Amino acid sequence: MTAPTFPPPTNTTPRTSPPTPTTIPGPRPYDPTKPIDLSGTPGVTPEEQARAEALVRSTLRDLPKYADPAVAYAAGYRSIGDGITGDEHYVNWSYLDDGHILDSRYPESLVYEVRNGRQTLVAAMYMMPLGTRFTGAPDVGGALTQWHVHTNLCLVDNPNDPLQKLVSGLVAFDGTCPAGSTKAGSSPMLHVWIVANPCGPFAPLEGIGGGQVPPGETPLCDRAHGSV
Repeated sequence: MTAPTFPPPTNTTPRTSPPTPTTIPGPRPYDPTKPIDLSGTPGVTPEEQARAEALVRSTLRDLPKYADPAVAYAAGYRSIGDGITGDEHYVNWSYLDDGHILDSRYPESLVYEVRNGRQTLVAAMYMMPLGTRFTGAPDVGGALTQWHVHTNLCLVDNPNDPLQKLVSGLVAFDGTCPAGSTKAGSSPMLHVWIVANPCGPFAPLEGIGGGQVPPGETPLCDRAHGSV
């Protein structure tokens, strides 16, 4: 008996595999040795991201010339004498009112990490002109960036160096500073790190060195772009 035959199927379209799902990459940790990508933070506009990335790039480009503190000293920067905290700030006080805002060629302050007596340049700290309030500081990167102030520090002029002011202590409970010194002021400041940081490229220092942030905010810690 002959086996039955069947007509060929009318649908000859070859089968295809289902499409491979696409994965949208998440935020990348900040790595100053790689292309800067600060995407992925909710609420940050493309313009804010672009401004933040541009500030990081220019800081990475211009800051390393001050890797040697002696070079910074020759350029008019002076330590405020806070190296005992582990992070020493060198400030060029003439730059605070020079008309250059967020200009990586004229950073108002340099931050050196101090370990075992060795100073390593790790960040710029941009400072607004004296008397500026939080509301007068430019919005650099929306939720990516945060300005801070230091209203609890007292400074004293070095009588032997007109370019230097030194930390003389903290503001007392009654709001006063030690005799002969004055409050550091409340002009907004912004860090830009040129090394990887657990809290991202714009993080303040930890602890008392972090200063005070705008009312209602908490100190920024950008874990999405922070180093592991």
